[in-house]
Amino acid sequence: MASLFSNSSWSVSSIPNLASKVFLVTGGTAGIGFGITANLLAHNAERVYMLSEQPQHGHLAKEELAKYGDASKVEYINCDLRDLKQVEKTAKDLRDKLSRLDALVCNAGIGVGKYGVSKDGIDTHFQINHLAQMHLILQLLPLIEKTAEEHEDARIVVQSSSLHSMAPSSTKFETLDEINKDIGPSYLYNRSKLAQILFIREFVQRLKDRKLGTSGGKNIFANATHPGAVNTTQPDQGEEAYGLLGKVIGSTVRPFMKDPIKEGCLSSLFAATSPDIKKEGITGQYITPPSKVTEPSKQAQSQELIDNLWALSEKLLKEKLA
Repeated sequence: MASLFSNSSWSVSSIPNLASKVFLVTGGTAGIGFGITANLLAHNAERVYMLSEQPQHGHLAKEELAKYGDASKVEYINCDLRDLKQVEKTAKDLRDKLSRLDALVCNAGIGVGKYGVSKDGIDTHFQINHLAQMHLILQLLPLIEKTAEEHEDARIVVQSSSLHSMAPSSTKFETLDEINKDIGPSYLYNRSKLAQILFIREFVQRLKDRKLGTSGGKNIFANATHPGAVNTTQPDQGEEAYGLLGKVIGSTVRPFMKDPIKEGCLSSLFAATSPDIKKEGITGQYITPPSKVTEPSKQAQSQELIDNLWALSEKLLKEKLA
């Protein structure tokens, strides 16, 4: 484990020149994801692929991105994370198409919203925020390893939240029945954010143990991040879930939320682009704004939960993609 690291002065102006580098940002067309995409483009990324389920958002995003750089370097990919087979096909198409992938930023997610079930019969918070993007990472790992070998640096970022620390104490990640129980909008969200940190910790360990891939994780830096309170459309999901109370809370906190382009994407951009990540060997960590390596909750450090989550996730992927 890397020693705790922090650079409080890190900002979007700290992003290095990204010439020749290729990025994939899930949920890259709106909110924090758009902020990530805009800043990558502004710092001369060779190519940025933004993945989302709504083509109209992709079109509008490309128009807006012209303010930040050459929008022809940005390509939209339509993929619904509620459909694991579509995720698998998208990953295969990307493996066939790309010769390198310098950073995969898994930013897409459902906020504090109502319970729903995916096309695969799984709680949508769990599938979109964790399972589908776990599958995307695993399917793109050969390309990421190739990039790490040839260019000595490749990154994976998953967008978690400080609310992972408020996941239910009863969380076990043992069965689909447990996952598919409607425990309320906040707990559904918090539990999925806990899953993302547990996943990234085990992913890095399995790379090192050569249980995944072939490189031993050399020059691959995979971290979870917390964006802070950011002014996006996610609070709208809370308003829908909690009615009048949600609207009151939303209107109260919005004035204090961060701008998604200037501030809300800092921790993810730090994890995806900063030379300090490689210099300090920061991997398998949880990073809070703007660039602080922070200890996650006790639940997020539980080996029992890590083992349960990995076993359940593998089981679900095998069953749903059979």
